[in-house]
Amino acid sequence: MTEPVTAHSPNNDKAALCRLVGVSKSFGEVHAVRDVSLDIPGGEILAIVGENGAGKTTLMNALFGLLPPDSGRIEVDGKPCRFRSARDAISAGLGMVHQHFMLFPELTVLENILVGAEKASPLGMIDFRTRRDEVETLLGQFGFSLPLDARVSTLPVHARQQVEITKMLFRRAQIIILDEPTAVLTPAEIDGLFDMLRRLRDSGRAVIIITHKLDEVMRVSDRVMIMRNGEKVLETATRDTTRDRIAAAMMGREIASPPKTDCRQDAPVLEIENLHVTRETGLSTVRGIDLTIRAGEILGIAGVAGNGQKPFVEALVGLTPVAQGRLALAGKDITHASVGARRAMGLAYMAEDRMQTGLATDGMLWENTLAGRETNPEFSHRGWLQKRNIRDDARSIIKEYDIVATGPAQRVGDLSGGNKQKIIVGRELSGNPHLVIAENPSWGVDIGAMAFIHGRLLDAAKRGAAVLLVSSDLEELFALSDRVGVFYNGKLNGIFGRDELDVYRVGAAMAGQTSGETDDA
Repeated sequence: MTEPVTAHSPNNDKAALCRLVGVSKSFGEVHAVRDVSLDIPGGEILAIVGENGAGKTTLMNALFGLLPPDSGRIEVDGKPCRFRSARDAISAGLGMVHQHFMLFPELTVLENILVGAEKASPLGMIDFRTRRDEVETLLGQFGFSLPLDARVSTLPVHARQQVEITKMLFRRAQIIILDEPTAVLTPAEIDGLFDMLRRLRDSGRAVIIITHKLDEVMRVSDRVMIMRNGEKVLETATRDTTRDRIAAAMMGREIASPPKTDCRQDAPVLEIENLHVTRETGLSTVRGIDLTIRAGEILGIAGVAGNGQKPFVEALVGLTPVAQGRLALAGKDITHASVGARRAMGLAYMAEDRMQTGLATDGMLWENTLAGRETNPEFSHRGWLQKRNIRDDARSIIKEYDIVATGPAQRVGDLSGGNKQKIIVGRELSGNPHLVIAENPSWGVDIGAMAFIHGRLLDAAKRGAAVLLVSSDLEELFALSDRVGVFYNGKLNGIFGRDELDVYRVGAAMAGQTSGETDDA
């Protein structure tokens, strides 16, 4: 049993580079941050965690001058500061790497590092040779390897992240904030990032990471602060806490992870033979995929974004035409079948982009639970919708999937991210489908909703459904999958059985190294 959570601060004898005192921020009647105080010393990595809407990013945006606090104060080097903009914060020694990088893709690495900090002469001339020498010295100090003359658009994601960090160091940032810094990195790149953050910490800087990945919190941070409902509920040295205690503090209750059991059967549900998908330009995006998913199996798909997973899924669902190859669902050819025909045959699809593809956010909840099932005899008779049955079904999904809503007539756009995702999960699983395709099903949801969704996917497999789980989160894939296939450059670069799942082995395949079995057994 997880012990009760109470707010407290760890003993800390380091001098604070920065201090937040009683900071609050509201948006209308929503209190995003409530009376948060925090000391940020140098020589430390601080993790700030909390579920979506907990206030962590709002708090850091207030610190970085992107949002004015309603009350409270910010001190840097013991002096009160009121930042009117991010430029003021940068001048005071703060730097922030956002989840979506703020770089000019057509400029070179050097130009991106210098922009806004060119140090021009009185005549407006920039001494690029001197600036270049300064940047190269800086890169050497922290072990970075960046091609200064390359355009940023040609760099891999982890190198772009290094450019952002180098920009901050060039501006002499002493307090470095990173928002979800590992979201788009492979395991090897995450290792490199963490080594970099430790070097920054050891140089006396303060490093703050905003994250929801608790394993990474335990691995890299020295101190952790947990927020819930805009308030600080726990602050402690990381060595003095546990992953489960942090999760309980985030949610206000203990979270039980559903157990994984092997439910695989012999019957093939989805058969993929020599699948090729091409763009309108003729460029191949999926090349020669052979794969079989069996009843009761959860097959995970890993890979760095942009390696063919998206067009692969769209071809399976029917959103993108198959250029070559064959698809079969429960023994029936669906290679050229419509989206509606595939759904009628038992294909369920939880789209990655719930706002654009998965839901009609301006529609009512019952309209969204009906979507894709309009021809079901229970809901339609001779072209007329059976609205009583439709609303009863929506009420059933609300209850069964623990959706916080006023009822079937509530506008979906007014619900939280977790409740939106539960609508999709409830709609897609309520018909007991043969095949479930789930793209990043726990993106943007809190730990409790994540555990709930995972449990429902496991239940679907127990009932005999085949589940294709496409996720950028290796922790999620490893927890749920019987096998994990890795996409690289449009191909399957290895399939790993459950006893072969190792973060570095799978990560190497994600980076293009050949590894893993490629048969369908």
